[in-house]
Amino acid sequence: MEDYIWVKDPSTGQESQVSYDELDADIYPQLFKPIGGFCYPAGNFIRLDLPKVPYYVQSWLPKQGRALIYGTPKSGKSFLTYHLGSCIAEGLPFLGIPTSVGKVLILQFELGEEVFQGRIRTTGKPYENVYLGTSFAMKLDTQAGQDQFERAITAIEPDVVILDPLYKLFKGDENDTQDFIRVTDFLDKMIAENKLSLVVMHHTGKDLSKGARGSSVLEGWVDSSIELKRTTLIREPLEIRLTPKLLRHAEITDEPIEAKLTKNCTFETTPPKLSIRGLVEDYFETHPKQTITIAELVDAGLGSRKAISNARQELSEEGVVMQVGYGKYRLSGGVGDCMADNIIYDVE
Repeated sequence: MEDYIWVKDPSTGQESQVSYDELDADIYPQLFKPIGGFCYPAGNFIRLDLPKVPYYVQSWLPKQGRALIYGTPKSGKSFLTYHLGSCIAEGLPFLGIPTSVGKVLILQFELGEEVFQGRIRTTGKPYENVYLGTSFAMKLDTQAGQDQFERAITAIEPDVVILDPLYKLFKGDENDTQDFIRVTDFLDKMIAENKLSLVVMHHTGKDLSKGARGSSVLEGWVDSSIELKRTTLIREPLEIRLTPKLLRHAEITDEPIEAKLTKNCTFETTPPKLSIRGLVEDYFETHPKQTITIAELVDAGLGSRKAISNARQELSEEGVVMQVGYGKYRLSGGVGDCMADNIIYDVE
């Protein structure tokens, strides 16, 4: 491929060679026409002025990408959806993660309009640049449902569409590969034709550790997968942990994010909580010369006796904690400490 273009001087009619690098990048789309509808010579493609910010939510939601957020029922998915949508619409950080501005369409399929409206009002946000829709009939594995979705996209022209929850979009079986591919193929078509990004809210089974429920196609389809876990009991104020399980295009840390639901039903980040193991280790480190029992750790409110015993066992195996008597432990101080314990009585 030649690295220049012939340009005619309108005053003299003479033609001369001008390097592409000397041209304004704004005219590249006029010069570089796709071949076969969507293909370019590599030299032309790398010169196209594509968006400088490739994410709507950094590392989580690429432009023309797909993000999955999944969790158990009552874990705060709906309010997290509203919070995410408003952050993208205004270009505000989402739980500390940078976003870029985009028009947002939130489609939900579980609540009636009145309940949905009540929840949105509870947040007290104006939701500028956000569109809302509710439907119980939009099944994306049917032609009627696809037509309904496409009409909404054509009319609103959103940048980001949030679907809540995924399983409601199936007339067929979300566990059936063919049914699932019918939906994902349609959504991919919508992404390509309308330059959309998608956020899909989804449920898990009873075991959160097994990930999002449904066809295995889902994991391979998305660009990012985020586990949402409630960290407080149902009767307690809602606190959550968001843990990235997959970030195909990560530019930022994949560390979990801790957050709590505020009085206006939006989320704010909180300092990360230590695991039981972390709490036990921290207790030993803040009492470095003391002999400590399991009962003392339980009384300190670090967790159940079983969980604390398991954590202590891990720390002992790693050499962080050493046993100094019957049911008594302290922080290890080095190799010399190991010589002091010739007899170990471990009845945990």
